[in-house]
Amino acid sequence: MISLHRPTDAEIASYYDSRLGLEPTCVPSPTTPAGFRNEHYTQGIGSGEIDFERARTGLQQWRAHRGSGVEVHPETSHLAVGTTVSVLTRQLGLWVLAACRVISVTDEVDVFGFTYATLPDHPECGFESFTVRRTDHEVRFDIAVTSKPGILLVRVGAPVTHQLQKRATHAYLEALARWTSTTE
Repeated sequence: MISLHRPTDAEIASYYDSRLGLEPTCVPSPTTPAGFRNEHYTQGIGSGEIDFERARTGLQQWRAHRGSGVEVHPETSHLAVGTTVSVLTRQLGLWVLAACRVISVTDEVDVFGFTYATLPDHPECGFESFTVRRTDHEVRFDIAVTSKPGILLVRVGAPVTHQLQKRATHAYLEALARWTSTTE
């Protein structure tokens, strides 16, 4: 849903409810589907167990999203396979409300992350993985995106919308780096 005005809480809740029974528009497969692009972004966000645990908590609490200016609804969304979230952001003066479903969660000693896939009416069609990894030397935050335009407006404005998507991804990286480095 793209609008000139911020959706009301009731509109956000209604949109969310309408997406609960829908299937993702695309899920990971061994090969990249035709017409999709793959992109990978990574950033060092700390070192050691404390930074890793802080980054893990940040992902669990949607801090990469929230810290980059993206609202996640419902606000109490728990990170688990099957969780549906609506995300609300403002791009080029327009409000964009879209929904995704968590399709996998990785929770290992030195790796934590999740993948969510877009639901119908999302501006993009695809899936995105958010992963923090701890090595002997550092904690890295990786984001892998497989997507293509999901609606006509994004197809028509592809060069601009692709730059907006890249900007949002970099904002996620920076937001989790900030979250990980704070000591609140």
